Amino acid sequence: MPPRPSTATTMALDSTSGRRVPRNRDFLNKHGHRHHFYDSEKAPYPLSYDRQVLELENLDHSFVMHVKKSASVVQFPEQIFPRRSLDLGCGGGTWILDAAKEWTDCKFVGFDLVDIQVPISLLEPEIASRVSWVHGNFLTTKLPFDDDEFDHVHMHSLGRGIPENKWGVLFEEVNRVLRPGGVVEVLEDDILFPTLPTWFTAPLRARNKRSDSVHYPNGSHHRTDKPQPDIPPLPHDHALLESLYYAVFENRFINLRPTAILPIYFTSNFRQVISAPIVHFRMPTLPPLQALPQPLPPNALLMEASLSSDRSETTSQPHAPLTPRPFAISLSSTSSSATSKSASSGESSLFGNMESSAPSCPTTTPADCSPYSQALSCDTANTWSSQSRTAHVVKKPLYIVDNSTAEGTSMGVAASQSLIPLGEIDKLSERSLAMQLYFSYQSVLACQEAMYEELLDRTRNRTGQLTEWGWDTDQELSELESRTKFEILVDRYKRDMQARISLWCSLAELGWSVPPREAMSKAELVEEERLYRAMLEARQSASEEDLYTPCRSVRIFVGYKDIL
Repeated sequence: MPPRPSTATTMALDSTSGRRVPRNRDFLNKHGHRHHFYDSEKAPYPLSYDRQVLELENLDHSFVMHVKKSASVVQFPEQIFPRRSLDLGCGGGTWILDAAKEWTDCKFVGFDLVDIQVPISLLEPEIASRVSWVHGNFLTTKLPFDDDEFDHVHMHSLGRGIPENKWGVLFEEVNRVLRPGGVVEVLEDDILFPTLPTWFTAPLRARNKRSDSVHYPNGSHHRTDKPQPDIPPLPHDHALLESLYYAVFENRFINLRPTAILPIYFTSNFRQVISAPIVHFRMPTLPPLQALPQPLPPNALLMEASLSSDRSETTSQPHAPLTPRPFAISLSSTSSSATSKSASSGESSLFGNMESSAPSCPTTTPADCSPYSQALSCDTANTWSSQSRTAHVVKKPLYIVDNSTAEGTSMGVAASQSLIPLGEIDKLSERSLAMQLYFSYQSVLACQEAMYEELLDRTRNRTGQLTEWGWDTDQELSELESRTKFEILVDRYKRDMQARISLWCSLAELGWSVPPREAMSKAELVEEERLYRAMLEARQSASEEDLYTPCRSVRIFVGYKDIL
């Protein structure tokens, strides 16, 4: 049974009247995740509207602003900017808020399926007077705008919510609302499930297992091994989730490679078209392993018991001030202008170049990322910095450009390549690839409720498709049990990706002092050392293909409407 809509609401300021109204009125609560209330046939967008998902918009926009130095990829002649712009699928409104600062004479309209935008009353008066939010479903109804109303249309990452047969109709509508000579820009991603090779994930779950034998008093014993189904080995540990993820979009008739099909619909609706080549960002380089923690002192348990006793005797006295904990950090920014300021002032940032930040490994080849190289000490950031000064850095490109896909009309292929600031991307730190991987795997987690619905459908109607992925297809399993197993798989995927990203490496590059790990008991340290050795040994299996497989693929399109 699908989850019922949540009755819980939060209050927010209405974007026009300033009154406090429920912000959750447009959402369903599915197992703690916010989703739009539309039927999947009318609005097939499967991602949730949780905070970490909405933050991806800020993260991606900050990246574009950093490499392009502008809110737009369009080169406007003589700095004549649009006077009226439409952001189609505006999300939280991040792009509009930065574009409004750049185009000071332009009025903006943000159009989206749900109300998640910054309330107008919270914006600066000069910007608030030029911004409005409109809500609707452009897949089922026409855009509520007049013909030739806009000079410019912006579309960013809409491919996960548009069926293949709707692109043509949508671009016809975009063409209708654009004035003659107006321009539309599209930034789109392919739908990709980032995977990890088994050699990387196996040590993360390897544990010493107890014997399955039952020993009797007479000295005999009996093994209780359960027969295992004859299932061929899976390509990687998260193959079931990958199958569910792709099925979510395929069942909604959403093409997994919108970057390949958009030129067909684009060229049939616009006069001049620039189709940039596809840029494939590779996986980040394997980071060094963190140093092992220190063992607990032999009398640690007795000391803890003594401290607990002392605390119980002094409960009536004022508590000592607590030791401050480190601030939490997110890979995304809640203020889009912060990244721009960092970029212009040369301050450390996640996008810093190799000269101002340390590489995660002296070179980017499997041999040089040897598991037998010295592990990184996490006591201070100084160790990290000293390694970067002495290491000979051999940097490989962060991306692969598929020039075979670059297309253009009268503007030519050269103009296509100019859309992508490859020179600026080349300046990025190796660790910036962790941001691309973060974007991709968080997009997968954002679809987990749609993936679970696909799992339930297979459990009830297509059990054979689950057997080949190693799922227990026992019909007596309740939905709760299935849900628990599913959440374990999702959490495992999340933790594996976090281990691959290794956020602590990015923090060290930014100059943060990575705190030492908590001390462990002897038994815990033995297990940690075993895991450490297993991970070092596993890295011997790393191949070029494993290390440099794409984790994200993006493409840019620009089109102009005919001048009558």
